[in-house]
Amino acid sequence: MRKSLVAAAFVASTVVLASCAMPADDPNFNVEAMDEGIEPGLAEENAADQVAMEDAFLPPTSIGIDTPLTAPPASGASLVSLTDGTEYQGVFESSLVEAAEVLGWTVDTLTVDTADPVAVETAFAEALAKAPSGIHITGTMVDSLSEGLASAEAAGIPVVCTGCSTSAAIPGITDSSINGTDQNLEWADVLASYVVASQFEGEDAGVQIIALPGTGYAEFNSQFANTLLDQCRNCSSSETFLDPFMVDVADSASVASFIASEMSMALGSWALLDSGAISDTVADTLATDPTLLSPVTVIGRGASSADIQALIALDGAAPADAGAEGDPGEMTTEGDAVAEADGDFTELGGRTPEEAAALQAWVGISQPIMAWRVVDQFARILGGEATVVGPIPSQFLTATNVAEAVLDASGNYLGVADYKEQFAALWGIQ
Repeated sequence: MRKSLVAAAFVASTVVLASCAMPADDPNFNVEAMDEGIEPGLAEENAADQVAMEDAFLPPTSIGIDTPLTAPPASGASLVSLTDGTEYQGVFESSLVEAAEVLGWTVDTLTVDTADPVAVETAFAEALAKAPSGIHITGTMVDSLSEGLASAEAAGIPVVCTGCSTSAAIPGITDSSINGTDQNLEWADVLASYVVASQFEGEDAGVQIIALPGTGYAEFNSQFANTLLDQCRNCSSSETFLDPFMVDVADSASVASFIASEMSMALGSWALLDSGAISDTVADTLATDPTLLSPVTVIGRGASSADIQALIALDGAAPADAGAEGDPGEMTTEGDAVAEADGDFTELGGRTPEEAAALQAWVGISQPIMAWRVVDQFARILGGEATVVGPIPSQFLTATNVAEAVLDASGNYLGVADYKEQFAALWGIQ
């Protein structure tokens, strides 16, 4: 039932937006019919964003690159990878080890508290002391590594960063294209387009962004806010910084409590999370928090396995009479009972908790393939070949399409089932 509810909500909202979100090549598209005050060029961009969102629902088929190595990589290389210790990042790390083993390489993983700049610098110095063939870091660590990156460059040790900004070269980082700026901007556009397309009539959606440190996240959040406002001039977003000094990002209960506290003061009914690393138990916590002004819909970038399971669980969970136009349906929580006593839940937020939950959406980003792409990039760098740039396999996931998503054995988003064979072909190995 959930699946049909989400589909109905999406179709209904798309009809409402048809005058300002029709693709430019549609015979019904009319720039003059766009919202007053929106320039024609911007209107066309908004229409293109909506089309891109629809395309993002489709499953990927490629690992994102297709340039083979000129020769199989030499065995014996050693990599060091710095990680934040979260379960979400652990998916990447285990896949990094797996990919390296295929080439006869080794990976040494160092867990570091990314909230502590000294700890990050110390861990990177430890990595350098191992004299590895290469070092992997994430964008959340870069601001603490100016000296360390300079030392790596001086020592001739290549550094690959995932989740880094690529808007400007970063001294000491050999490659930052994987999970870089371009793709993060696209993901931001997709999520903003989804919020706009999923509004109930007259909503003027308000989004509370739960922001993580790092320039990559900052670019993603800025793009989301800009695209949201471009497509819906009366929509709004505000940003709450999840300070790792104040909240342990590895403690799911603390993170969920922090986000619930922020949403209890937020004027909007949408919560955007920068990463699945901080999503665990958040949706459940928000669903039962009696202090919220209205039911909250959780959306985010980088679905964890728990987020995906939550989307799968939505199928069949909606009450039979829960409609897309604000029909209260069955009310089960204390907050719902208050709304029922008032006689019209839409006066408090426009959606029932069931409808808000049904609109949950995540960008699934293949952490396993991202890890294999890092090993591939190191193979090119160490072999003296040109690096390659291409998108990480990803897919926009809601209850309408999550059942068809390609997952690994642990329920993490994988995207492409035969990715190992595709890499083996590029590497020239059996």
